[in-house]
Amino acid sequence: MRRSTTVWSAVASVLFLSVCSSAFAADLPRPAYKAPPLLTPAPVFTWTGFYIGPHVGYGWSRFSGDGDSRTAKGFLGGVQAGYNYQIGQFVVGVEGEYSFADVKYDTPLFGGTLTLKNDYFATAAARLGYAFDRSLIYAKLGAAWTRDKWDANDGAGGTATATSNRMGWVLGAGYEYAFWDNFSVKLEYDYIKFGSVSPTFATAGGLTVEGSGDVKLDTQVIKVGLNYRFGGLAF
Repeated sequence: MRRSTTVWSAVASVLFLSVCSSAFAADLPRPAYKAPPLLTPAPVFTWTGFYIGPHVGYGWSRFSGDGDSRTAKGFLGGVQAGYNYQIGQFVVGVEGEYSFADVKYDTPLFGGTLTLKNDYFATAAARLGYAFDRSLIYAKLGAAWTRDKWDANDGAGGTATATSNRMGWVLGAGYEYAFWDNFSVKLEYDYIKFGSVSPTFATAGGLTVEGSGDVKLDTQVIKVGLNYRFGGLAF
């Protein structure tokens, strides 16, 4: 009889501890489970995309022929537009530029003056560059166009004028820096070699031009520009 009482006491104790444990567990706050944070990749700068912007600069045009040469100098300004595509650190692209120019040479002529001038420059070129994040070093090679204007007067009513269109090639190099996600500035140097032309003069007032041989033209331009780029960041 004593042994039976002991067994029942043990069973009762186990039941009591189970009930107490369940009640205590019910009173404990349940752990809150949070979703893992969403990781968004940091944006990476890229030169890929279209761009457009203005530029200003200074040019030197050397006209040479018949063993003589003259250098025209002056300012220019215009716009450029193009497209870049970045592959790793290499950047390939195409670009077109148009510059209104006042690159001219003046010299006395009898009692008047002779003015020789380039009034515009245009280029269409391929570009190849190497990018260091927001810095880009590049070279360009392509076609170029310009127009010569000759304007002479003798101060006594005589005039002689001529206009010549030229085509050539351009070789350039530059540095561009993206100071903001969509804006960049550039510094560029271009060497432009044009074909020879023989200007045909229209004269009036008794001024005549005897023989106008082939005239060669080499132009150097340095310019700064601002670009707005339709791109800048990629995920």
